[in-house]
Amino acid sequence: MTETSPIASGRVAIGDAAAYRRVLGHVPTSVAVVTATGRSGRPVGMTVGSFTSVSLDPPLIAFFVDQASSTWPHLYAADHFGVSILGHAQSELCRAFSRRSQDRFEGVDWHMSDLGVPLLSDAIVTLECTRAKIDLIGDHYQVVGRVEAMELRAPNPPLIFLQGGFVDMADRNAS
Repeated sequence: MTETSPIASGRVAIGDAAAYRRVLGHVPTSVAVVTATGRSGRPVGMTVGSFTSVSLDPPLIAFFVDQASSTWPHLYAADHFGVSILGHAQSELCRAFSRRSQDRFEGVDWHMSDLGVPLLSDAIVTLECTRAKIDLIGDHYQVVGRVEAMELRAPNPPLIFLQGGFVDMADRNAS
């Protein structure tokens, strides 16, 4: 895991965005890559650290996207999108889909689903979704998708992001 500067315990001013980020950095998140086919017919994708299950009936998931994202308009244009959950050893895939203004799919093994959604072949879980709802909440969009198809591709532990780095889940003991 990457070392970060220590944060003093105690109350932190809510208006301090950097402190807010540091405090919430103590909450671990799984890492997902959201993908779609853009208007150009080319695949587009981005890393998100805010993926969650929302509902079992109907099967709904959600993620959040910064309103200022340059990738979001390309994803928004698609009615269907994919979610690829990354495994513990896939930090490079996370970084590849976090790059700015580069072809994020270059050198990445992926395939097109029956719904026309690009999915990462090495993901541990893939979901194919239809866009259900989008809301602007604060400075982020909340995107809710209805799961149309899913696959558990590998039973590996997920890639976890915590305090500015990745947690090595490779040696975890099964409970």
